[in-house]
Amino acid sequence: MSRERKSRKLKPKILFFVEGKTEKVFFDALAQHYRLNAAKTVKIIEGSGLDWVDKVKNMLKNNPSLKTDERTQIYIVFDRDRLSVDAISRMQHKVEKMRKHISICELGFSNRSFEVWLLAHYRKITARIEDQRHLCTELSKCLGYEYIKGSSQQMESILKGDKVYQAIANTKAVADIAVDQQSTNIGMIVNAVIN
Repeated sequence: MSRERKSRKLKPKILFFVEGKTEKVFFDALAQHYRLNAAKTVKIIEGSGLDWVDKVKNMLKNNPSLKTDERTQIYIVFDRDRLSVDAISRMQHKVEKMRKHISICELGFSNRSFEVWLLAHYRKITARIEDQRHLCTELSKCLGYEYIKGSSQQMESILKGDKVYQAIANTKAVADIAVDQQSTNIGMIVNAVIN
């Protein structure tokens, strides 16, 4: 007599598409720290244009290892950089269209840079835009040593002790995509994938 097998509920595939090394290191560390075995971080190919959604669509189309299904979760993470309000609005519209084929597709946005999200692990973030140098100086103070962009050891330190929950709380007031103030909605993404 054979034993009846229980079917395990498969976790949805999670794809983080990121524009920079710091973001890649963070989401790789997050996946490891929270055992997100079905998560994969993909650095978006550099090139002309600033439409990250189009680049992701091309990568999904041309890379068989990125095959999606209706349960796949896609997060496209980028900084404001030189993007206009109109460009961001167009990307939001394209993401809405992608949701017809993929259950979850979201933009992850930080205005000034991803360091806004990292700093939120240590203090509350306000809407006042701080320059990049100031963000890095503040991160160095919080870490107790010089902050280095894309350092995997520092990312592990930032994630240590489940500080992401504090970061989520520290960014609630600035969690909308906004170009006229400091903002980051990375906490929404992190909360969705770890809970």
